[in-house]
Amino acid sequence: MANEQQQTQPQVAIPLPKGKKNAVQIGCICMMLSVAMYGLVFATLTSPILESVNAMGYVSLFSIFAGMGVSIMTPIGGKLGDLIGRRNIVVIPGIICAVCGIAFAFVRSLVPLMILRLLIGFTQGAFTAAPYIIAGLINERKDVPKAMGMLATAIAVGGFGGSIIAGILTDMGLLKVAILMPAVPLILGVVLIGLNMPNVKREGKVSIDIPGIIALVVALAGILLALNFGSSIGWGNPAIIAGFVIGIVALVVLVKIEGKSAEPLIPLKLFKNSQYTVLLIVGFLVLLQLSDKRR
Repeated sequence: MANEQQQTQPQVAIPLPKGKKNAVQIGCICMMLSVAMYGLVFATLTSPILESVNAMGYVSLFSIFAGMGVSIMTPIGGKLGDLIGRRNIVVIPGIICAVCGIAFAFVRSLVPLMILRLLIGFTQGAFTAAPYIIAGLINERKDVPKAMGMLATAIAVGGFGGSIIAGILTDMGLLKVAILMPAVPLILGVVLIGLNMPNVKREGKVSIDIPGIIALVVALAGILLALNFGSSIGWGNPAIIAGFVIGIVALVVLVKIEGKSAEPLIPLKLFKNSQYTVLLIVGFLVLLQLSDKRR
């Protein structure tokens, strides 16, 4: 009888009262709105921001700083969540990201802008995967696809809708308001998740794949820098060729490290999923296109 009752009870990793569960789900949606806004909205605002500090010659470098932080920290964020807890991986990087995003609107010097943009990318990357993981933990299995669909919708609305609104605000002379816009859903998401979700950590020892992280950083730095500066200084330039060679070698090393690691930073089995691989390639091509338009 007890077994029958156990089978009929909903299987949820983190059971929450309905009110708290709804609040956390809304918080996750807000986080993804913010992620999309910091991506596409800031892409729209790159030229006006740099023009305001007379630094239009640094568009490519600014783009690198924007993309590198997210690219490096997104795969690491999942491991950090195991280490510090699913709530804390949202709250701690989320607060840092919001503070940097607000400061970004008022700084009028190139170097601090670059540093803040890099920090926004790092912290955003740390919590990017968290809403998806949380949605899987607080929902019954049958409700997870619906929750994931809402997060995907939030990305579309935040990215495309946010970039349109940011463009309108900039044309109206409200650049600071446009820059501050992504921080609004971010702060709301941090508050809702922080107040309504327990900080659940993975049981057992959590190991961080340090060699994998180093190889990932070197691979991304070499390839992204070469791709962004190749068209301006020449694809045959020794520095560009060296960047590609270093990046590709580091990528090969990364694959070998991840294949042997007990807890890989990037599980290679993901690439057996054709949909995941296609989406990854499309996302990379979109990033290149955005970088090309910013030049």
